[in-house]
Amino acid sequence: MSEERRKVFEFKIPFIILRSRRVTGLFTWAARRKFLSPLGWVMVALLPVSSAIGIFLIVNSVSAILVSPEVREAGRQMGAQAYLLIPGINPYLPIVYGWIGIVVAIIIHEFSHGIMASQLGFRVKSSGMLLFLGIPVGAFVEVDEQQLKGASLRKSARVLAAGPSMNVAFAVACLLALLVLVSGLSPSLDGLYVSSVEEGMPAQQAGISEGDVIVSVNGKQVLTVDALKQALDNPPPDGKLVLEIRKGDGWKDSMTVELVPVETKEGLRIGVYVVELRTTSILENYRRLAYSSPILYFIPPTMGSAQNFVPFSDALHVFYQHPIGPGYYYLANLLFWLWFINVNVGIFNSLPIYPLDGGQVLMNSLRTFAGGRLTESVIRGITGAISAMLVMLVISIVFLPFLIR
Repeated sequence: MSEERRKVFEFKIPFIILRSRRVTGLFTWAARRKFLSPLGWVMVALLPVSSAIGIFLIVNSVSAILVSPEVREAGRQMGAQAYLLIPGINPYLPIVYGWIGIVVAIIIHEFSHGIMASQLGFRVKSSGMLLFLGIPVGAFVEVDEQQLKGASLRKSARVLAAGPSMNVAFAVACLLALLVLVSGLSPSLDGLYVSSVEEGMPAQQAGISEGDVIVSVNGKQVLTVDALKQALDNPPPDGKLVLEIRKGDGWKDSMTVELVPVETKEGLRIGVYVVELRTTSILENYRRLAYSSPILYFIPPTMGSAQNFVPFSDALHVFYQHPIGPGYYYLANLLFWLWFINVNVGIFNSLPIYPLDGGQVLMNSLRTFAGGRLTESVIRGITGAISAMLVMLVISIVFLPFLIR
């Protein structure tokens, strides 16, 4: 293989490193955009905000684990792997959406570093993609480290802040798009879901089966078990109940049945066990919590409890419709996971943990503001102590539920 091709392709089994001059040229082109200069300062301002949010979430999680047995039990049930942002290992992170989110997050992170470095005059030595068995799993940008170390805080902070800040900004944009998408949802079906049917009872004889949905009784919509009981306790003069049933794939087929309840020890019954769908109230509650409890968006729709209150979860999405069609389900999940992964990558890299971006900014800030009073070893010691404390807190979130019984 020629030296030139070796520079483009580099094999480190099982990884393939693919370098491209066109990408580096993109940085040079983007560096000429005038809006980047003020944007760099916005990113610097966003970095401590993201860091503060991250520290708050960490401290709040540790406190909740220490004082709440329920939180500890939830942590044990989730398992330690639930804290790893790796599809296939994290049971709540879908493989397809997960890899898309991670690749996008890494590209945004690394390329933001590269573009800002080029804009400020730093040399970008190389850039490209990282492939695992031919599948893109990340990106990289190599900025001249010596230049970066010798640069002023005004410049180095903008380069370092660009990656995590753009992750957070992109995450917020995806979250806003998700809110707009959810605002267009409406229930396609509401009523009582038939979980089981008793043998030989009127419901089975009338053709009602497990998985059907009872929409109305005697022309009145039934959304609750109490409404069905009331209809059973107050039948019409002829004793017959007329039920509207939704059946089939996606409950598109409608069927009307007539049946007469039978007297049992529990009163009049038709022989069905039902569950309230509550799709209307679920959607209304989700929209309300979206603005009053932002922590909602840190709960993956794949978690067991979330399946019952997230309208675009695997369990509930079939009960809703959107003007764009059934594809809303895939778009909603894509937007959620782009938000979730990017905000986690951005906040984590903003933390003052060396060698993360936030940790490097902390060290450079100490050199700038206390360099005349503190030696380099003391500066490194302070940065290391802060880093170690935060790392221990992060580790404690994973292991405390198993240590405290």
